[in-house]
Amino acid sequence: MLRQAYWVVALAALIASPAAAQSLEEEQASMEDEGGGGLDSPDGDGGAAPADDAAGDAEAPARLDDEQADVEDEGFDQDEPVVDTSSPVELEDTDYFFLGAMARGVIIPGFIQGLFTEGGFDGINPGFGLSFNWRRNNFTVGANVWWNGAAGDGYFRGPGDPATEQEYVQVDLGVIFVNAELMWSFPLTDWLAFELGFDIGIGFIYGNLTRTEAYESSPGAEDWQPCAGPGDPNGGAYCESPPAPDPCYNNSGGHYNCEEANWFSEGGDVPFVVPWISLPHLAVRIKPVRQVQIRIDGGYGIYNFFFGGSVYYGF
Repeated sequence: MLRQAYWVVALAALIASPAAAQSLEEEQASMEDEGGGGLDSPDGDGGAAPADDAAGDAEAPARLDDEQADVEDEGFDQDEPVVDTSSPVELEDTDYFFLGAMARGVIIPGFIQGLFTEGGFDGINPGFGLSFNWRRNNFTVGANVWWNGAAGDGYFRGPGDPATEQEYVQVDLGVIFVNAELMWSFPLTDWLAFELGFDIGIGFIYGNLTRTEAYESSPGAEDWQPCAGPGDPNGGAYCESPPAPDPCYNNSGGHYNCEEANWFSEGGDVPFVVPWISLPHLAVRIKPVRQVQIRIDGGYGIYNFFFGGSVYYGF
């Protein structure tokens, strides 16, 4: 009976041993699926953990490179040069625009007046206005709108006329000029350049010109004075009498405070328009920063000399 009990126990052990082994193998496989190591892992955490850590370490530099690329794409490249927006340097094939104010003095010297009349007076006629410049590759096109005063008085007579025809002329005229400038630049430094070119334009005249007979104390004395009226003071050859009838500018006789008309009135001698032609036009351009331009200029026209300056803002 006891022997039979031993055989039953032994048979039960044989049946249970394969089942236990199979249960152990299933438990180990389940732990591996859940990320744990197998039972053979030296540290008890499973055999796959060191491999996963190594893979993570290998991927870290790649993620850093991607972040650097994103920063560069967003324009934060530390090696990109900084552009100085105030630099006076002008680049090739680049447009530069300037708007400013100008002041000018115009001189019509007596020797030029002598080409058209006898007598005359010297003086500096002031002018001021607005100026616009466009420049590209050291070539400047300018556009100016400016006013020029033409005021003064002196003694005149027509070429070849006798001294008894001398008149005292009072000029109170103004001219509105519109002209273009074409200038070539010759840079000396980044901020300093010499310019050479010419101007062409037209001026519109307005105002008054008044004529009065004149006399001298004795023939050839050249000490001219305006007459007070017909025959006053010397009478005779000077201070012509009788006075010219109206319109005085278009009739013979003595002229006393006679206002000359312009070309648009019958027989008037005051021009309504006058050309502005300058050759050469010389200038020195100073440009301390990109936004500021200063010019000192001068030149010769067909009937005058001029000099002046201008200050511009660049945009």
